[in-house]
Amino acid sequence: MTRATRFAFALLAAAALGPATRSAHAEPPNAKATPVYVLSIWTDDSDDQADALTQALRSRVRQAQGWSLLETPQSFETLAIALKCPPKPDPACLQRIADQLHADHYVWGTMGKKKAPGEVTAEMHLWSRGRGAEDGSETYSENLKDASDESLRQIATRLFGKVTGGVAGGTLVIRAGTGGGSVTVDGVDKGTLEGGVARVDIGGGSHTIGVRVPGFDSPVQPASVALGAEQELTFALTPAAVPGQDTTARSSFPLRKVATYSALVAGVGLLAVGGVEGLAWLNDSNASKTDRKSVPPSVTDVCSTGYNSQAVDACAKSKDAVTVSTLGWVFAGVGAALVGTGFVLMLGDHGSSDAPHDATTPPTGKAKVDVVPLVGTRGGAVDLRVTF
Repeated sequence: MTRATRFAFALLAAAALGPATRSAHAEPPNAKATPVYVLSIWTDDSDDQADALTQALRSRVRQAQGWSLLETPQSFETLAIALKCPPKPDPACLQRIADQLHADHYVWGTMGKKKAPGEVTAEMHLWSRGRGAEDGSETYSENLKDASDESLRQIATRLFGKVTGGVAGGTLVIRAGTGGGSVTVDGVDKGTLEGGVARVDIGGGSHTIGVRVPGFDSPVQPASVALGAEQELTFALTPAAVPGQDTTARSSFPLRKVATYSALVAGVGLLAVGGVEGLAWLNDSNASKTDRKSVPPSVTDVCSTGYNSQAVDACAKSKDAVTVSTLGWVFAGVGAALVGTGFVLMLGDHGSSDAPHDATTPPTGKAKVDVVPLVGTRGGAVDLRVTF
């Protein structure tokens, strides 16, 4: 578009100049979000480059936390001509443009091939009501004509940082699940997760990045972004522990109860065997005494003389009585130890059951163990009854 053509459009705009604007917020309007226009860059010889840088700057503002982008179809050149600004806009002209836009902040600039061949220079300014202008410039290759080109995006980032006084940095693309939440930079909320994704601007240097997602935990991560670059950072979410909920893993196998009842059953069984051996000792002892009556009192050792068959039988019964007596005492002692261990385990398990139970789990009943000895003319036995 030639300057004459642009001047004709400017005259038409002057006849019906209005504040036709629309907003495209980088974040919802709030007290911390500053609304700003990015007006089309004015140029006489670099239209494609100026259009691309204008779009890259607007994209940068859309991504910036703390800024809210306002857009208008009117270019800085059109407004300057329509409002009869001098060739080099003065403060009064810039004030009239702000009044026309009803704006407190707007970015404007010029571009031209002023330095080495093959390069363009962009002179950018941020006008703020009551504060004047902040300036920044960049010279780069005229081949950068695509607003999505990474090199041009970095240039736009540097220029926006210069005119806003911000610390030059880049953008983090945060991914954390698929829901909502917030993003923190160095412990301060800086962004909002929507569908598990957020874009956050950070300054130069190292930072600590975290996410806050209801119902989930995730450790913070260190991050740094090169000047004007964009970097992705993914957070793995794990379910958060519910307050009051015991997260200690519990085995579904009741090892303590099995050990308790095994000790009781084995102990009672050994006690029963000891009792049987005791009855056998009693029978052998009585039989030995009966046979000994058939041996003269002068025979003191029935096992050495073999005086008669009663003496031999008395010797055998006496030896059997010693053997079964020893076995009886061993079985009874081990059985008593196991029964004692079982009762200790049972009492300990009962004590632990005094802790609060889950309201959805019915309390377990206390086990009852009954040992009933049975003695008759044909021997002895023990009846073991365990009730749960």
